[in-house]
Amino acid sequence: MPASRRRGDRWKDTLAQIRDRGGSIEVTVERRKEGDGFRSDPGETVRTPPSDLLWRVRVRETDDEKIVVEHPSALGRTIEIKPGTRLVCVMSVGQNRWIFQTRVTASTEGPGGLLTMATPERVERATRRTQERVSTTSINLPAVSCWQLRDPATAVTAQAASRNRINELLSKPPADRVPLTDDQIESHADLAPELGPAFQAQLANIGGGGIGLKIDAENASFVESSRMYWTRLDLRPDIPAPVELIARIAHTHLDSQQNVYAGMAFEFGLDTAHRPFVADIIERYMRSAAQG
Repeated sequence: MPASRRRGDRWKDTLAQIRDRGGSIEVTVERRKEGDGFRSDPGETVRTPPSDLLWRVRVRETDDEKIVVEHPSALGRTIEIKPGTRLVCVMSVGQNRWIFQTRVTASTEGPGGLLTMATPERVERATRRTQERVSTTSINLPAVSCWQLRDPATAVTAQAASRNRINELLSKPPADRVPLTDDQIESHADLAPELGPAFQAQLANIGGGGIGLKIDAENASFVESSRMYWTRLDLRPDIPAPVELIARIAHTHLDSQQNVYAGMAFEFGLDTAHRPFVADIIERYMRSAAQG
């Protein structure tokens, strides 16, 4: 086989490695990037780009025509994706990383259901640093604000306030559903739990029971001093106010630039009503992305 052809097929070798070891790739619904409009004041329209949620899904089967993966899931709930939906996928082994576009060709519903995607004709090499923007597509990952949580019991009231705030906004007709501004969000600080220092992160991916965060090197020290965190996931404008909840660090690792990738598990033991609410929001967001 010519060397140039072999180099072009290395991504297939990577995909086969992921399949053989029972590993995962990341998928998100491809959506418009020109921004969804919303009003922050009467008569004013603000344009903001929608965010993408990357799901980690296990690869079950691959060949020259298809890639078969498990359905995305969140908190025990399967996120159904209909045939015809266009996806953006990211796969990696070590420092080898590729991104590609594809579409869903088949979907089996229910427990154990699988998602079949067309094997792409073309992929692009990417690095972790440039994953969020490559020439064929872009992935706009949501921001996550994190605070060290000194007393988890003080977060119960704040979580209830977060879901009540979002439910109230979502109950309005779409034309009147104005997302909160940054100033309005900060005005609720008096309802916050007992918190320590804060840092900003980027949502790397979402899994069945938590999220993966990318934390820049300058903030890496924050994850060494606490295990429990108060997190604010910003999915505006689709979700009109940030989702706030308790999470704990399950595992971490450093990349070559000393950035931290932290796996965080959601904690609902003190407020079980928050679990179905968060699952509903994630499912709603996925449906919105697929329709947009």
